[in-house]
Amino acid sequence: MATAPLDEQPRLRRWKHARIDAIVGAAAISSAIFIFLVAGPALAPAGQARHAGHLPLLFAHIGGGTTMLLAGAVALRIGLTRNWFRWHRPAGFTYIAGGTVASIVALVRSFDTSHTPGLSTGTLSMVWLAFTAMAWRAIRNRQIEQHREWMIRSYVVTWTFVFCRFYTRAIPDGLQGPENDMIWLTWIGPVLLCEILLQWRRGASRPQGA
Repeated sequence: MATAPLDEQPRLRRWKHARIDAIVGAAAISSAIFIFLVAGPALAPAGQARHAGHLPLLFAHIGGGTTMLLAGAVALRIGLTRNWFRWHRPAGFTYIAGGTVASIVALVRSFDTSHTPGLSTGTLSMVWLAFTAMAWRAIRNRQIEQHREWMIRSYVVTWTFVFCRFYTRAIPDGLQGPENDMIWLTWIGPVLLCEILLQWRRGASRPQGA
Protein backbone atom coordinates (compact mmCIF):
# COMPACT_ATOMS: atom_id res chain seq x y z
CA MET A 1 0.00 0.00 0.00
CA ALA A 2 1.40 3.39 -0.99
CA THR A 3 2.33 5.86 1.75
CA ALA A 4 2.77 9.60 1.70
CA PRO A 5 6.32 10.91 1.10
CA LEU A 6 8.21 11.60 4.31
CA ASP A 7 8.15 15.37 3.80
CA GLU A 8 4.35 15.27 3.49
CA GLN A 9 3.68 13.20 6.60
CA PRO A 10 4.14 16.06 9.14
CA ARG A 11 1.77 18.19 7.06
CA LEU A 12 -0.82 15.42 6.93
CA ARG A 13 -0.41 14.89 10.66
CA ARG A 14 -0.95 18.59 11.37
CA TRP A 15 -4.06 18.59 9.17
CA LYS A 16 -5.42 15.52 10.97
CA HIS A 17 -4.77 17.10 14.36
CA ALA A 18 -6.41 20.34 13.25
CA ARG A 19 -9.58 18.46 12.29
CA ILE A 20 -9.58 16.60 15.59
CA ASP A 21 -9.08 19.85 17.50
CA ALA A 22 -11.95 21.48 15.61
CA ILE A 23 -14.41 18.64 16.28
CA VAL A 24 -13.42 17.95 19.88
CA GLY A 25 -13.10 21.67 20.60
CA ALA A 26 -16.61 22.30 19.29
CA ALA A 27 -17.91 19.50 21.52
CA ALA A 28 -16.09 20.90 24.55
CA ILE A 29 -17.22 24.51 23.95
CA SER A 30 -20.85 23.50 23.37
CA SER A 31 -20.64 21.36 26.53
CA ALA A 32 -19.37 24.32 28.55
CA ILE A 33 -22.24 26.45 27.23
CA PHE A 34 -24.67 23.66 28.13
CA ILE A 35 -23.27 23.45 31.67
CA PHE A 36 -23.62 27.21 32.09
CA LEU A 37 -27.13 27.51 30.63
CA VAL A 38 -28.74 24.27 31.84
CA ALA A 39 -26.81 22.71 34.71
CA GLY A 40 -26.08 26.00 36.46
CA PRO A 41 -29.70 27.14 36.79
CA ALA A 42 -30.69 23.68 38.05
CA LEU A 43 -28.45 24.29 41.06
CA ALA A 44 -30.01 27.67 41.81
CA PRO A 45 -32.72 27.89 44.52
CA ALA A 46 -35.54 27.82 41.96
CA GLY A 47 -34.03 24.82 40.24
CA GLN A 48 -33.51 22.96 43.47
CA ALA A 49 -37.14 23.60 44.40
CA ARG A 50 -38.25 21.79 41.24
CA HIS A 51 -36.14 18.79 42.25
CA ALA A 52 -37.08 18.71 45.92
CA GLY A 53 -37.04 15.18 47.25
CA HIS A 54 -34.09 13.96 45.19
CA LEU A 55 -31.49 16.72 45.50
CA PRO A 56 -28.60 14.29 46.21
CA LEU A 57 -29.38 12.53 42.93
CA LEU A 58 -29.55 15.90 41.15
CA PHE A 59 -26.13 16.92 42.48
CA ALA A 60 -24.65 13.53 41.58
CA HIS A 61 -26.09 13.67 38.06
CA ILE A 62 -24.89 17.22 37.37
CA GLY A 63 -21.47 16.57 38.89
CA GLY A 64 -21.00 13.32 37.01
CA GLY A 65 -22.37 14.75 33.77
CA THR A 66 -20.13 17.82 33.93
CA THR A 67 -17.13 15.59 34.59
CA MET A 68 -17.90 13.21 31.74
CA LEU A 69 -18.45 16.00 29.21
CA LEU A 70 -15.19 17.82 29.93
CA ALA A 71 -12.92 14.90 30.86
CA GLY A 72 -14.24 12.94 27.89
CA ALA A 73 -13.25 15.70 25.48
CA VAL A 74 -9.74 15.79 26.96
CA ALA A 75 -9.33 11.99 26.91
CA LEU A 76 -10.65 11.74 23.36
CA ARG A 77 -8.36 14.49 22.06
CA ILE A 78 -5.32 12.90 23.69
CA GLY A 79 -6.25 9.44 22.46
CA LEU A 80 -6.73 10.55 18.86
CA THR A 81 -3.64 12.76 18.62
CA ARG A 82 -1.42 10.98 21.19
CA ASN A 83 -0.18 14.37 22.38
CA TRP A 84 0.38 14.55 26.17
CA PHE A 85 -0.37 10.85 26.19
CA ARG A 86 0.67 10.34 29.83
CA TRP A 87 -2.54 12.15 30.77
CA HIS A 88 -4.76 9.89 28.69
CA ARG A 89 -5.33 7.25 31.35
CA PRO A 90 -6.19 9.72 34.18
CA ALA A 91 -8.54 11.61 31.87
CA GLY A 92 -10.12 8.36 30.73
CA PHE A 93 -10.66 7.07 34.26
CA THR A 94 -12.16 10.43 35.24
CA TYR A 95 -14.52 10.26 32.26
CA ILE A 96 -15.62 6.71 33.10
CA ALA A 97 -16.14 7.51 36.78
CA GLY A 98 -18.17 10.65 36.15
CA GLY A 99 -20.17 9.07 33.34
CA THR A 100 -20.99 5.97 35.36
CA VAL A 101 -22.38 8.09 38.19
CA ALA A 102 -24.39 10.31 35.83
CA SER A 103 -25.75 7.38 33.81
CA ILE A 104 -26.78 5.30 36.81
CA VAL A 105 -28.58 8.29 38.32
CA ALA A 106 -30.33 8.95 34.99
CA LEU A 107 -31.31 5.29 34.77
CA VAL A 108 -32.72 5.30 38.29
CA ARG A 109 -34.64 8.53 37.66
CA SER A 110 -36.02 7.19 34.35
CA PHE A 111 -38.38 4.96 36.34
CA ASP A 112 -40.10 8.07 37.68
CA THR A 113 -42.12 8.78 34.56
CA SER A 114 -43.88 11.72 36.23
CA HIS A 115 -40.52 13.52 36.28
CA THR A 116 -38.65 12.26 33.19
CA PRO A 117 -39.61 10.88 29.76
CA GLY A 118 -38.65 7.45 31.07
CA LEU A 119 -37.87 4.89 28.39
CA SER A 120 -35.81 7.14 26.12
CA THR A 121 -33.54 8.49 28.86
CA GLY A 122 -33.20 5.09 30.52
CA THR A 123 -32.23 3.47 27.22
CA LEU A 124 -29.73 6.25 26.53
CA SER A 125 -28.10 5.61 29.91
CA MET A 126 -27.84 1.88 29.23
CA VAL A 127 -26.36 2.53 25.77
CA TRP A 128 -23.67 4.74 27.30
CA LEU A 129 -22.85 2.10 29.90
CA ALA A 130 -22.70 -0.60 27.22
CA PHE A 131 -20.50 1.41 24.82
CA THR A 132 -18.12 2.41 27.60
CA ALA A 133 -17.92 -1.16 28.92
CA MET A 134 -17.00 -2.33 25.40
CA ALA A 135 -14.26 0.31 25.25
CA TRP A 136 -12.96 -0.82 28.65
CA ARG A 137 -12.98 -4.47 27.56
CA ALA A 138 -11.11 -3.64 24.36
CA ILE A 139 -8.31 -1.76 26.09
CA ARG A 140 -8.00 -4.47 28.74
CA ASN A 141 -7.36 -6.88 25.86
CA ARG A 142 -5.01 -4.36 24.17
CA GLN A 143 -7.30 -3.94 21.18
CA ILE A 144 -6.36 -0.31 20.56
CA GLU A 145 -8.38 0.36 17.41
CA GLN A 146 -11.55 -1.16 18.86
CA HIS A 147 -11.02 0.79 22.08
CA ARG A 148 -10.70 4.02 20.12
CA GLU A 149 -13.88 3.40 18.14
CA TRP A 150 -15.93 2.42 21.19
CA MET A 151 -14.74 5.51 23.05
CA ILE A 152 -15.77 7.69 20.11
CA ARG A 153 -19.21 6.10 20.22
CA SER A 154 -19.33 6.56 23.98
CA TYR A 155 -18.49 10.26 23.79
CA VAL A 156 -20.99 10.83 20.99
CA VAL A 157 -23.65 9.39 23.30
CA THR A 158 -22.34 11.67 26.06
CA TRP A 159 -22.57 14.73 23.84
CA THR A 160 -26.15 13.93 22.78
CA PHE A 161 -27.24 15.27 26.19
CA VAL A 162 -25.97 18.66 24.96
CA PHE A 163 -27.47 18.25 21.50
CA CYS A 164 -30.85 17.30 22.94
CA ARG A 165 -31.06 20.49 25.03
CA PHE A 166 -29.90 22.75 22.21
CA TYR A 167 -32.22 21.05 19.72
CA THR A 168 -35.32 21.38 21.87
CA ARG A 169 -34.52 25.03 22.63
CA ALA A 170 -33.66 26.03 19.06
CA ILE A 171 -36.51 24.33 17.19
CA PRO A 172 -39.91 26.10 17.43
CA ASP A 173 -42.40 24.29 19.62
CA GLY A 174 -44.78 23.85 16.70
CA LEU A 175 -42.18 21.78 14.85
CA GLN A 176 -41.38 19.54 17.79
CA GLY A 177 -43.14 16.32 18.58
CA PRO A 178 -43.64 14.75 22.00
CA GLU A 179 -40.68 15.11 24.36
CA ASN A 180 -40.00 11.40 24.32
CA ASP A 181 -39.77 11.38 20.51
CA MET A 182 -37.36 14.32 20.53
CA ILE A 183 -35.03 12.57 22.96
CA TRP A 184 -35.00 9.40 20.85
CA LEU A 185 -34.20 11.47 17.75
CA THR A 186 -31.44 13.55 19.31
CA TRP A 187 -29.39 10.58 20.46
CA ILE A 188 -30.14 7.91 17.87
CA GLY A 189 -29.42 10.32 14.99
CA PRO A 190 -25.86 11.24 16.12
CA VAL A 191 -25.05 7.60 17.01
CA LEU A 192 -26.17 6.45 13.55
CA LEU A 193 -24.13 9.17 11.83
CA CYS A 194 -21.10 8.29 13.96
CA GLU A 195 -21.37 4.63 13.00
CA ILE A 196 -21.59 5.47 9.29
CA LEU A 197 -18.45 7.62 9.53
CA LEU A 198 -16.55 4.97 11.49
CA GLN A 199 -17.42 2.27 8.96
CA TRP A 200 -17.23 4.38 5.78
CA ARG A 201 -13.64 3.56 4.78
CA ARG A 202 -14.11 -0.13 5.46
CA GLY A 203 -16.81 -0.27 2.82
CA ALA A 204 -14.74 1.47 0.15
CA SER A 205 -13.45 -0.45 -2.85
CA ARG A 206 -9.82 -1.54 -2.61
CA PRO A 207 -7.33 -0.79 -5.41
CA GLN A 208 -6.23 -3.87 -7.31
CA GLY A 209 -3.18 -5.40 -5.74
CA ALA A 210 -3.75 -3.69 -2.37
